[in-house]
Amino acid sequence: VMMRRIEDESARMSVLVEDLLLLARLDRTGDIERSQVDLAVLAADACDDAAATDRSRRIILEASEPVLVNGVADHLRQAIANLVTNALGHTEAGTTVEVGCASARGEAVLTVRDHGPGLDQAALVHAFDRFWRGDAARVGAGTGLGLSIVAAIAAEHYGRVVADNPVSGGAELTFTVPLAAAAL
Repeated sequence: VMMRRIEDESARMSVLVEDLLLLARLDRTGDIERSQVDLAVLAADACDDAAATDRSRRIILEASEPVLVNGVADHLRQAIANLVTNALGHTEAGTTVEVGCASARGEAVLTVRDHGPGLDQAALVHAFDRFWRGDAARVGAGTGLGLSIVAAIAAEHYGRVVADNPVSGGAELTFTVPLAAAAL
């Protein structure tokens, strides 16, 4: 039992260190190697991963065409995975998660929507702050860095991420970055 606890804590600390290193790299200004990336493909991969991880979920992807951006594929993949993981982690088993990816007005728009309880006012204000966790019942479940990493990756790609509660319920996080010039 004690060895398992040590292994679990070691794994948790490893994730924390990796997240902090990623944030430090994202905080540095400078040129980054960009390439053309299809957000729709990355969204499909994230949905496949989520469905494999939690078979109780219905994961719906709405992405009917390529959505091309200039960016860092690994970072964009991480941002989308964090958004989907966040939706899974803050809703009950069996709750549907919807992922959408489309082009609109010169921007790539990726949305992750759950059908859980939605976000309270504090979460709407602080969801993207580093180390902020809104649900005291989830102490130890995460580092409080997942959505701050998403915000840093959005900024790295000259975009933004916002949280909202749709009128019909649940929570929706929208990640928006400019489309690749060739896709305009």
